[in-house]
Amino acid sequence: MNFLHREIALMLATVAFVSSFVYKFFLLEVKLTYVTRDIIMFFIIYYVSEKLFLYIDKIVINYRKIL
Repeated sequence: MNFLHREIALMLATVAFVSSFVYKFFLLEVKLTYVTRDIIMFFIIYYVSEKLFLYIDKIVINYRKIL
């Protein structure tokens, strides 16, 4: 599980970005400001979820060492 937290974070951020973009596409409200906001949202979700999954991975590794 070395780089799994990065892949899961990337998948989560990509799913959020694509679903938001597709939703706005179906509503016919695709504007540059909305796309820019979605890109910023992508990087924020990626960073937060990567740190979160990294900490969870460290907790699991330390728990295995204790057992």
